[in-house]
Amino acid sequence: MIFDRPTSSELIKAVMDFLDTKIKDELPPHLAFKLRITNNVLGMVQREIDQGEQLSEEVIKVMSNIIKSDDLTTKELSNLIKNGDLDLSDEELKNLLILLSKNKIAVDNPNYSTYKKLIK
Repeated sequence: MIFDRPTSSELIKAVMDFLDTKIKDELPPHLAFKLRITNNVLGMVQREIDQGEQLSEEVIKVMSNIIKSDDLTTKELSNLIKNGDLDLSDEELKNLLILLSKNKIAVDNPNYSTYKKLIK
């Protein structure tokens, strides 16, 4: 890769740190709240950059055992479930749905208490 340091993830972290340490205390409460939302979004982007490929590969590997198709997407999975082509009582499908949820939460909000229980 031609891009070395700082990485995209490191740049996002630097912006988050700057906003949190240099800007947050200078803002009125309503804007400080909006800044927290902004930092949460930046954190999601950073985690997707750092972990997204690995988390997706984990799900696709399990999904390929269930869906016999070249279209290994969550949209295809949901369509197969909706149409009754996959049985919700199937343990392999249940495990896939748990893995999918766990991996999405790992990016969206790894501090979520249910996520912490899932990874134990």
